[in-house]
Amino acid sequence: MPPLRPKKYVFILLVAVLLLVACAYFLFPVPALTIVNLDGEREEHRVMVRVSAGDRFTIRYIHSVDRLPVYESFFVDHGHRLFLSETRFLMMGAGMSDSEGELGYDGQWTIIRNINREVSPFRLRVSSIAEQTLFINDRVIKLKEIAPESGVLKFEVRRIPIAYLTLAGGY
Repeated sequence: MPPLRPKKYVFILLVAVLLLVACAYFLFPVPALTIVNLDGEREEHRVMVRVSAGDRFTIRYIHSVDRLPVYESFFVDHGHRLFLSETRFLMMGAGMSDSEGELGYDGQWTIIRNINREVSPFRLRVSSIAEQTLFINDRVIKLKEIAPESGVLKFEVRRIPIAYLTLAGGY
């Protein structure tokens, strides 16, 4: 058997390095907003969306008393924690207050900005009356479609391997 020529060694080494880099990349964990269904015997991931520091998302719901929409906006900080940044609503109904942040107005909307309260992780009970909807990265997710009535969802940022995130449909 003739000895391997140097070109073949270089090619084999290059292929091995590329495979190693590809494996490392796909196993590398990245931050992702995870929504976990807490009902049932075990926690079940329902939504995973890759996020970075500064990314924002909003949850809209219908207030139970005045039956008008409320928008709560959140952001991810550099430590991959979740913060409530802003609330918008049409009527100062039961449970709505201006105790944190800066109160302002935009037409008929009351807006509380710069709340910046850490909420990581937070839980949300799903209700068909509230019609909670998540808006993130051009996606619109109706939470009643991923949890049962009165079910509890946990929102948090976790580090997830890119391969798992990709296979699970997170983006």
